Amino acid sequence: MNYKILHLFHTHGTPLHIDLILSETDVPRSSLYRQVKKLIEAGLIETVGKGMYAPGWLADEISRVKRDSLDPLIKASLPIMQEINKDSGESVNLTVVNGTKVRVLAHFESMHNLKFSFVEGQILDIFKGASSKVLLANLEEKHRQFLIEYNLTPEEGKALNQEIEHIRKAGYSITNSEVDDNAIGISVPILSGGKYILGGLSIAGPAFRIKEDNINTYIEKLKEGAIDIALHLE
Repeated sequence: MNYKILHLFHTHGTPLHIDLILSETDVPRSSLYRQVKKLIEAGLIETVGKGMYAPGWLADEISRVKRDSLDPLIKASLPIMQEINKDSGESVNLTVVNGTKVRVLAHFESMHNLKFSFVEGQILDIFKGASSKVLLANLEEKHRQFLIEYNLTPEEGKALNQEIEHIRKAGYSITNSEVDDNAIGISVPILSGGKYILGGLSIAGPAFRIKEDNINTYIEKLKEGAIDIALHLE
């Protein structure tokens, strides 16, 4: 249950009122207060007003450590992203899982006038688009299923799990018009030791430029780039 309380800070923002936590967790008030007290004692949340709570000092420290840990990934990725951007002429993105969402960590803009722009720090839906789905597909199983079961209907979850299985087998994700109309996204996972997901490397552009005859080339460029990034980080 403690995990669900912390999860609410991602889905609803901060601070949270005790009544909202109560309605979302559906547990007796007395039990909820005991759990909140334990989280406060652990430094994971803190009181910021009467019945109001926000992430605590330990949660902030964990967040800082995570931000610092991403610096090597960015440094290793930038020259490879630049090369892919130069070769393809399309937008190239580095993305990571950010709680229940996906965050754009680094971005190279398309060289063409017509393009699909991203912004560093931009937050994306974890269930839509190639750059998000490739991360979701490679998350640890329990983490992935928690996100799916908590946010989607059983029917939506079943369909997504089938798509995820295909992504894992293929080693890449490709989507068309899922986030923007007539936009194609191609993404591959950056894996540590071939298993642990570090991030996603993606190309995005309009469908009239990313055609059948160059999709396979882009997939191979991305896969080679992802392997090089992972090797730099070993």
